Amino acid sequence: MPGARRGRVVSLGVHIVDILGRPVSHIPPGQGRQLLDEIRITAAGTAAGTSVDLAKLGADVVAMGAIGDDLLGDLLTSVLDRHGVDTRLLARKPGVQTSATILPIRPNGERPALHTPGATPMLTEADIDLPAIEAADVLHVGGPDVLGRFGGEPLRRVLESARTAGVTTTMDVLAPGDAKTWARLRPLLPSVQYFLPNEDQLAALTGTADLTGAARQVLALGTEAVLVSRGAQGSALVTAGQRIDLPAFPARVVDTTGCGDACSAGFITGLLRGWPAGDAAWLAMAAASLVITGLGSDAGIVDFPGTFDVLCQRAPAALLRRVGVPVS
Repeated sequence: MPGARRGRVVSLGVHIVDILGRPVSHIPPGQGRQLLDEIRITAAGTAAGTSVDLAKLGADVVAMGAIGDDLLGDLLTSVLDRHGVDTRLLARKPGVQTSATILPIRPNGERPALHTPGATPMLTEADIDLPAIEAADVLHVGGPDVLGRFGGEPLRRVLESARTAGVTTTMDVLAPGDAKTWARLRPLLPSVQYFLPNEDQLAALTGTADLTGAARQVLALGTEAVLVSRGAQGSALVTAGQRIDLPAFPARVVDTTGCGDACSAGFITGLLRGWPAGDAAWLAMAAASLVITGLGSDAGIVDFPGTFDVLCQRAPAALLRRVGVPVS
């Protein structure tokens, strides 16, 4: 395995407490009861879920975002702290609950959601520690589309400052997406090097069903590459010069929660190690294939060596040689 490089990531955006149960085949009528195999509580969302996976993969992670000054907020910071994520810069909002989601996971891994936004859209520019961002290797923005007013001009200024300081910038979105959201994201994307939506989100944002054509709309704004998660079809990395389609790794599907966050974390980890984007996208697939095998967005991934072993089982020999693995 190639030598480690930890790297420092600021993960800014959506922090959610997920309460998950499986398998839920139906909701009992009246006051009926259904016995489940497993119930878990996790730190989730396009910032917090990615933070946990990044920490497991070896990065030093600083969390930024708005959470409530409540018991759920205490629980969320405790979970993040347990994974080694620095939570000291999370903004606690008095009198507001922490964002939370109840997820009854179906036997096939699908995950309908019951969600309360809570404190997430109350983040302000005053809550942001800009020197901490400028000292990072990567700024990951998770869920700008649900960050309220901060997701507009204030976030644009933060991203510009990060890029001026030489920080790599990545961005994922949370909601399904629409034309109004696209209008809000467009001013941000010139300062985003890597945009990481799923296929449905990209199509809904741009109004273009063709994945390559939709990604090129993003690239035209100044983004260097778009990594598009495609569920069972894997992912596609689109740059100005090419499109690379990567297969999903075979895995037993337990719960699809957090697969996008795992893709983001795997991709960022590859970038931190100096890999080209095309190789980092393979690590994204390895990370996602692990998360899907357990309940919750923090399932499956244990550490970088274990994830790298999964990568070595599936990645092309040329990639393995580039990242330092002897291949006969």
